[in-house]
Amino acid sequence: MHMSHTAPASMRLGIAVLAAVALGAAASAPAHAHDTLIASNPEADQVLEEPPHEVVLEFSGAGLTTGDSIANDILVLDSDEENWASEEPAQVDGSTMRTDIPDPLPNGEYEVRYRVVYSDGHGEEQGFVFEVDAPLSEGQEDATLAQPGDPDATEAGTETADPTPAEEPDDDAASPDSETDNGQWGGPLFWVALSVALAGAAVVAWFAVRRRKGASKES
Repeated sequence: MHMSHTAPASMRLGIAVLAAVALGAAASAPAHAHDTLIASNPEADQVLEEPPHEVVLEFSGAGLTTGDSIANDILVLDSDEENWASEEPAQVDGSTMRTDIPDPLPNGEYEVRYRVVYSDGHGEEQGFVFEVDAPLSEGQEDATLAQPGDPDATEAGTETADPTPAEEPDDDAASPDSETDNGQWGGPLFWVALSVALAGAAVVAWFAVRRRKGASKES
């Protein structure tokens, strides 16, 4: 009889211990399951053909902790660590946080860096990257492809300067004929001077002859 009463009591004790362990594990599990990021737009490693206008992050849990001393914020950093997100603090609505991107993002890789304080009280700073690879317009492609000195630069819309017009000959410049007139034998000026000299010599000779004739008549 004693053994028959002992076995059921031991079994009940074992069942009670197992139940207590199971309840303890179930109670402690949520305390160690921290909230985390569960969705984003843009997504991590996504390549976008159009620049995004905002970044939206969604977290697990009951919602983010907010307050004047809580630094929930989102940055959108380029390769030079320049922030393209709005200067205004990120907007928090329950478990969702978002920020605007005022200016279109140029093509390139960007890092979304966020700081949050979850509903369970723990905070963290994490991030992920995405890429903008928007097709270039025709004008942008031409500007990118056309380089200085490229024979296709004119076709790309780059105007080239008109060639310097050939200088017209100067009317006052010396020509071969003028060089002959200015000092070469056989030029027109030479013959005019020679004619004047001969005419003068003829006049002098004529007066000399007349003078001789007059002297001979007087004698």
